[in-house]
Formats: sequence, structure tokens, C-alpha cells
Amino acid sequence: MGTISSKMQFMIWALIFFSIAACNNNSAPVNTAAPDGQASLDYLKGLEGQWVVLEDKESPFGWEFDLTSRGGVVVERLKVGTPTEMTTNYYLDSGKLQAAHFCQLQNQPHLTSIITEIEGDLHFECNGVVGNTKSHDELHMHGVHFQKKDDSLVIWMDMHENGKLSFKTTYELVRANSTNVKNAKF
Repeated sequence: MGTISSKMQFMIWALIFFSIAACNNNSAPVNTAAPDGQASLDYLKGLEGQWVVLEDKESPFGWEFDLTSRGGVVVERLKVGTPTEMTTNYYLDSGKLQAAHFCQLQNQPHLTSIITEIEGDLHFECNGVVGNTKSHDELHMHGVHFQKKDDSLVIWMDMHENGKLSFKTTYELVRANSTNVKNAKF
């Protein structure tokens, strides 16, 4: 048996290097992507309009869902009218519903709609890409859930840091034109 050629040694070292580099941020592709991205996008289209959080009935803050790009993109504005306002764009890519979230933390997690067993639930999970961070381990929105209930919508966000759940935020919303809301301007 002869010695390994320098070209073969280079390829082995390159393979080792890229294997290590690919695993440095605990990110992984979403393996349970929802198979019908169009149905998930249609779910979000059904939310078009203004919604308000009922925590403070005298000065509620809100969410807006707008359709753009000939109905191919849903733009969500979160916490409208507050210093922590954010935006998420939802769109189809190769039949899968994707989202790009522009966070108050100044990072940009990318999410994919995933399979859920809960009726009326739409769930997204981070696909491993979080722009404007050094690694996937920094604090970021790792998941978002939408749960339709009667005349309301519950949204909660899973915030991850160092590869695990750090905390959740939950909001219950009603349509801005609901009789439960006074002066729903935001």
C-alpha cells in the first residue's frame, strides 16, 4: 500500500473542517416542514386586517396582517405603535411556507411552517438561520404559534438561547373592529 496523495490529504482535511464548521451553532434543518405550504399561507391570509391585544383595554396595541405581491406574501406588523414594533414576512418557497422575522433584538430569524397536531394551529420553527448574530445560540425567536379560537387569535413566541427555550411570550388578540375593544387606534 502506498501513501495517501497530497490531493487526497487535502480532501480529507477539507471534509473534516467543513463537518466541524457546519456543527458550530446547533442549527439543524427543519425536518417536519408542513407539506401544504399553500394551506398554511391561506390560514395567514385569513388574518388580514388589524388585531388588538386586550391586556390594556384603554390603550390597546396591535398586530396588522397585510397581503402584498399579488397575494403571495403576508406582511405581519407586530406590536404596532410601540417602541418594540417588529415585522415578519411570510412567503412560499418550493411549496413550503417560510418566514423572515425582523426582531426588536435586531436579529432576523428565518422560520419554516411545521406539522402540528393541534386543530386550528399554525406553527413555525427556526430553520437554523438567524441573521445579524454570531451564532444560532444567541437569544432569538425560535418558534411562533398561531391558534384561532372562536373570535380571538392567540399568538405565542418561543425565545431560545444556547439551544434551549429561554422564555415564551403570549398574546391574545381580537379583531380591531370587535365590540370588545374601545378606541382601537394604534
